[in-house]
Amino acid sequence: MKKTKIVIPLEARKHLDFDEQTPLSMTIRHNVIDVRPSRLIDVLPEIKLHWFLIPAALCALLFFAYCYDRGQLLIPLNGQWSIATYASVLSITSGVLTFGWDFIRQKIHNHGAAKDFRWRALIPLVIAIGMILAIWFVMSFWLLDRMFNGAAFDIYTSTVFVFLINAAVNYLMINLAMTISPVIVTNLMTIMVIGGVVGSMMTNDHRDWWKYNFSFLGTQKSAANMEFNVTLIFSALLMMALIDYLFVDLQRKYQQVGVLFLKLLLYALSLTLGGIGLFPNNPQFHVLHDRIAMWLVYFMLIMIVFIGRLLPECSRSFRHLSYIIGAILAADYLIFKITNYLSLTAFELSSFALAFSWILLLLQNIEALTELGEQIFPVEIEVQTTEKQKNND
Repeated sequence: MKKTKIVIPLEARKHLDFDEQTPLSMTIRHNVIDVRPSRLIDVLPEIKLHWFLIPAALCALLFFAYCYDRGQLLIPLNGQWSIATYASVLSITSGVLTFGWDFIRQKIHNHGAAKDFRWRALIPLVIAIGMILAIWFVMSFWLLDRMFNGAAFDIYTSTVFVFLINAAVNYLMINLAMTISPVIVTNLMTIMVIGGVVGSMMTNDHRDWWKYNFSFLGTQKSAANMEFNVTLIFSALLMMALIDYLFVDLQRKYQQVGVLFLKLLLYALSLTLGGIGLFPNNPQFHVLHDRIAMWLVYFMLIMIVFIGRLLPECSRSFRHLSYIIGAILAADYLIFKITNYLSLTAFELSSFALAFSWILLLLQNIEALTELGEQIFPVEIEVQTTEKQKNND
């Protein structure tokens, strides 16, 4: 089949990681023209075997040597000094290190998905991934313990299990680093917030915490205060990393005062979110905690009221939805203050859910604008005709 040339702008070429010699193919589906590398290997991230197998082998050897030295030749699936303990600690450590290594490698070589993120995004990303991996391991081994209660394995079989688990985690973490994007960071932030808050509710030793307030989960009276506060702090850092990434392209396309003001408001919102975790509602920080929480509400209400002026090309549906959410938040506040219908905890939980949902929607809208501004370029299509078709015309 005869090849057809497609001319692209020089600015578009900067966004491609393959060279001019890479074979391409074009598909047309539902009025969408898709041009991509013909070979699957050019589309998928190239992950070399030794990148994830060598760390897995080292962790497996460390596990074997430690258990053998302790004389532990039969290792239980769950519990203290179990496969769950060893695999979790070794895999989380190895996983975050491999993610960090690949992120740094891409930044140094200015190649790959991570190159467009700022360096300061690395620490919150690593912490978020470590926390999510910890939650995943706890849930997975809890389920396995229910399925295989009392199971135990010899040291050789256990070593193989640790190796396979570690290799799988390392592979996933390298793949994550090579495909990192604003969507993934948003998902990480969502999982981290929901997982951290729900986990704090479940592991809190005071079952009547909800009779006090939502902030009780972060106080010294709660056994899960560290998890709750760390979740808020690093969620704020993740949000700042996402804002850093998105507004580089947004400000390049829309050089307006409103865009800069929206960026500053989102930074302020992130700082107040982290401040709530940094200064929990303990007696010594009670006044400061309340002030920070109120400033978070003020910043968000300012964005909701003026979203049509702050966000370029703000869709009518999103603007209306923002006003509806703002009205519900205001109604919640009035109902809580004037009547006894809502408790403090119910008011805080409902407000938190609405506010967090709106922030996610706002970030998604900003991401859509950055993609439109940076990844879409004007082109012309010239249809090739054969000599026979020309004569017929």
